[in-house]
Amino acid sequence: MKRSHPVRRAAETVGLLLAGVVLAVLAGEALVRLATMNQGNYVVEMWRYATLLKRPSDDPAIGHEHVPGSHAQLQNVEVAINSLGLRGPEPKTDARRRIAIIGDSLALGWGVPDAESLRGQLQAALPADVDVINDGVGNMNLSQIAAHWARTNARLPVDTVILVGSIRAPVIQPEPTRNPILRNSALSAVLVTYLSTLTSGATGREDMVARVRTEWTSGPGAAAMHEAFAQIAAQAQAHGQKVILASVPEMHDLDDYAFGFATEIQRAEAATFGWSFIDLRPALLGKPATAYWVTEQDLHLNADATARIARALLPLVGS
Repeated sequence: MKRSHPVRRAAETVGLLLAGVVLAVLAGEALVRLATMNQGNYVVEMWRYATLLKRPSDDPAIGHEHVPGSHAQLQNVEVAINSLGLRGPEPKTDARRRIAIIGDSLALGWGVPDAESLRGQLQAALPADVDVINDGVGNMNLSQIAAHWARTNARLPVDTVILVGSIRAPVIQPEPTRNPILRNSALSAVLVTYLSTLTSGATGREDMVARVRTEWTSGPGAAAMHEAFAQIAAQAQAHGQKVILASVPEMHDLDDYAFGFATEIQRAEAATFGWSFIDLRPALLGKPATAYWVTEQDLHLNADATARIARALLPLVGS
């Protein structure tokens, strides 16, 4: 019997191994997608949001932005992006006044229909000739929010700005990925998130509070956040706009609250620039924090929470 050449045998072995790896990855991808078809997995839904509705921005300060005219069902909620890259309907052309909500996924209204988002709740409560627009984009820190708002602000006349203050305001965000595997694989999104959690070093609530305190009080993230506040203030002054800084609490525990330092830093920023300020935690007290979560694994605000926030903001917004 003729024996195959050692090099050929080695090549065949490597080929079989590679084929096995490829088949395993494809099977894993198929299983992840099958297991998350109910749109209940937060990690996969955020990955789908980034893949279906967002793109890298041509402005490095913004980082990523919505694709104008796109739409998708995410976490069983329809999310539609208008021609300006904003969630919600097209801006009214005959509005007497316009209110802009700016911020991250809390402003966007992740996990709730547009009608139940802060934009939708305020629009329903205000006169028909008032236009409320939503400049919120998920996964942005305050520097990105300020840059994104500057671009929208140049396109539309706005008299009142509601800045939704998020606990993630000073977090330094990674560059938007252009890796085709990460952009197109749900399995890779799950694995990257899992590895990130394993290597974060966080071991409990005290570690999380200490990390957030450091982010808010020192380092490049805090410095960039303070500069972003100043940029928003300069924009408001140039356009003659009223600014309301609405501080949303960290949503793990509203009663034994450990993040008051972030609230007070925001309060001080508002005082510096002559803005109106509202701490929204009192509006949410009376129920456990979990009662306001979109899902059991997603701390974003549900319709009840946004309705309470809208009612608290209405006296500051006016009609």
